[in-house]
Amino acid sequence: MVMTVVMVITWSVGAWVGNAVTQTVPPPVDDPASVGLSVLLVCLINSLLWSILFWSTRFFVGQLKAISILLYLFGTQFFLMQMETFFFSASLGISPGQVISILLAGLVMVLGTGATGLGLTRKLAPKETTMPFKVEVRSWRWMVVPMLVMSVIVYPLLYETFGYYVAWQNEHLRLFYSHSTELKSFLSQWPGFFSEGIYFFQVLRGVIWVAISIPVVLLLGQNRIGQYVLMGLLSALPAIQLFIPNPYMPADIAMTHFFETFSSDFIWGLLIVYVTNRSTAERKIVSAMAEPVAQA
Repeated sequence: MVMTVVMVITWSVGAWVGNAVTQTVPPPVDDPASVGLSVLLVCLINSLLWSILFWSTRFFVGQLKAISILLYLFGTQFFLMQMETFFFSASLGISPGQVISILLAGLVMVLGTGATGLGLTRKLAPKETTMPFKVEVRSWRWMVVPMLVMSVIVYPLLYETFGYYVAWQNEHLRLFYSHSTELKSFLSQWPGFFSEGIYFFQVLRGVIWVAISIPVVLLLGQNRIGQYVLMGLLSALPAIQLFIPNPYMPADIAMTHFFETFSSDFIWGLLIVYVTNRSTAERKIVSAMAEPVAQA
């Protein structure tokens, strides 16, 4: 409950700061009450998963841990999402200033809520079981190569496949983006995927996503089932922001994007955990707890 309250407050303050800094104001929404309830729902879900993340990483301390978690949350929840908003800003009718405003709001929310969550977790976690967090990788060569393959091939393929077979099947969505209801074949979409720069843009997003995810996977230790489920859900978590009504996208199109991005990003999160686990050194948290290391 504390996390939810802090998240609502910091997100609201962040939105005010973002609009003030960029001197922009988003178009009015039809039902402000509905927006408020949707924001509360999103914050409830967000704070639940964030709390699980903070508690699951309670055995580690240090600045590197805090930076890794906050960077991951801001990167996945806002930066990567708004990169795509900026790329498709012409179709969405949103100004660059408003994109920056959303990023600033997200930064304030992540810093405020994240610091609160990390602080509460450190107070509640048994101090004798904590140890400094270090990124331990058996071989960076075996880490970098698979992750590049993931970013250059797997992520763009996931993006395009789910984009076509989930999102693009919506006639209203096709009309919204392409001003045509024509449904071309899957293979016929690929030339435009490259010529319009979408492929290279998604490769960049994939690289950033992988880079900020690796430390978090390491923080979650060797609880394999927990790693997979939590990272899958955290990767898909930004999709729930589509439940918040906004003046840039009709509700049915937003819901179509929700099913598209939630499913594809969940799978993407699972793949990141799988490849990271194959490349990292084994770390036995149980034995570390038995032989505690002094806090940094």
